[in-house]
Amino acid sequence: MEAVVGLLVVFLTVSCGMDTCDGRQNGAQCYGALGGTVVIQLMDNALETERYMWTKNKTQILRVRNNMVVFNLIEDRAVFIPSDGTLRINNLSRSDGGEYVLEAYKHGKRFLIQSLQLSIQAPVSSVWLTSKCLSEGEMRVSCSSQGGDSPQYSWTLDGRALTDDELLYGNNEAEIITLKQNVVGRLRCSVRNTVSDVTNSTMISSCGFTNINCTSVSGTHTPQWVHQDNIILCTGTTPPPVTRNTVGMDTCDGRQNGAQCYGALGGTVVIQLMDNALEIERYTWRKNKTQILRVRNNMVVFNLIEDRAVFIPSDGTLRINNLSRSDGGEYVLEAYKHGKRFLIQSLQLSIQAPVSSVWLTSKCLSEGEMRVSCSSQGGDSPQYSWTLDGRALTDELLYGNNEAEIITLKQNVVGRLRCSVRNTVSDVTNSMTISSCGFTYINCTSFDGTYTPQWVHQDNIILCTGTTPPPVTQNTVGQSLLICGLRTVAVILILIGISIYFVWKKKKNEKNEASNVPQMNPENSVLMVEIGSSTTYANS
Repeated sequence: MEAVVGLLVVFLTVSCGMDTCDGRQNGAQCYGALGGTVVIQLMDNALETERYMWTKNKTQILRVRNNMVVFNLIEDRAVFIPSDGTLRINNLSRSDGGEYVLEAYKHGKRFLIQSLQLSIQAPVSSVWLTSKCLSEGEMRVSCSSQGGDSPQYSWTLDGRALTDDELLYGNNEAEIITLKQNVVGRLRCSVRNTVSDVTNSTMISSCGFTNINCTSVSGTHTPQWVHQDNIILCTGTTPPPVTRNTVGMDTCDGRQNGAQCYGALGGTVVIQLMDNALEIERYTWRKNKTQILRVRNNMVVFNLIEDRAVFIPSDGTLRINNLSRSDGGEYVLEAYKHGKRFLIQSLQLSIQAPVSSVWLTSKCLSEGEMRVSCSSQGGDSPQYSWTLDGRALTDELLYGNNEAEIITLKQNVVGRLRCSVRNTVSDVTNSMTISSCGFTYINCTSFDGTYTPQWVHQDNIILCTGTTPPPVTQNTVGQSLLICGLRTVAVILILIGISIYFVWKKKKNEKNEASNVPQMNPENSVLMVEIGSSTTYANS
């Protein structure tokens, strides 16, 4: 159980960016992570020590007397525990590095003086791997890290250290290595320093090269590494036709003067400059008077971009990898035979950023139409096209056309809507299922009783047909206000009518009473009033 607890403590210490150091030995070397925490054990037990202080460059950092901390220069981020003699410092900065001296006193005499060196290092924060296939099928892999002072590198393949049979250049402690052609598996790079250790891994496969016997011009067979696309060429049979590759590669037939070629930014382009270069004595390929490629007697004597371009004389193709904007422009090929130039032709290479992603957004409009937007990320000069259930949009469109970025569909359009965004080097699509916005085309009753066909939302169909309106909702607030106003006017008119009626009736009754009272002597007037009053109540 104690071992398990100890293991958990170690794990938590590492995961929380905490470093520990035993500073009880004079001249100890301690390390702390920039922004992290270090725990230094200065002594075994400080309870028996009368007085001690910890200084850096003669500046007191900590002073303790009779197990009471009487001074702590960095008390906002440091804690000392006398019971076990440990000092914990948080939020480490570069200025915390340096030499520290501990002095301890007992019975008024100094009995201990020892120093330690604290070094602060930035930890490694992240690691990423990048790989690149080279011209002969080797793979160059770089291990890059962010942050980290004095990083150290180590490599493993499928959990074991790389061997000489797998490494062509570099070693297990290099930042950049080159692997041989047949190396495959899980490649892992670890970057560490004294305060951190970060790893990343990637699955690597061959670059598509195979070791076979290749037929030379003289007919002899030479074993060499050949890309799978060039195996037919190597064995001496008819080369395959130039086609479009779907793995970030563009092809172009540059044999026609003035040809237009395209390449994807960061991708690869394969240009066929001629049918067969083996019979040509000398040729050059240049851009703006700068030579890019020079070949003599089927030997490449100069290649300005040899780190990312390969020329194959047997089929006259040039492959350029990792294309950049600067690769665009006009190129000129000049070929010579028997000392005379017999061919000059140009081609234009344009580099475009490919479309990386496409997403669709839709919105229902007030009359049930649907506006759909097709947005794309990346891509120079994007072109748009739409289909519904696999066919081009026709009568379904209210506004826009099949090549617009934003379209508006009619009310009754449903199905699988697809948008394609393309340019000369990419074609990306996305789709969504659309349904009606809840509108129905029915005859609506107007105020004069006539019927008008129109699109009505399903929540308003009862209102449209003239029956009892539904409860007030957000969609019927205007109609509710109108109804409420009409009802208020009606109540006021009724109240006015009732008031007028009672006023008229009161006046009529008073008139009748006045005409029915008989003439009496004054002595009997009171009695007659009482009788008259009784008569009045009876009549009423």
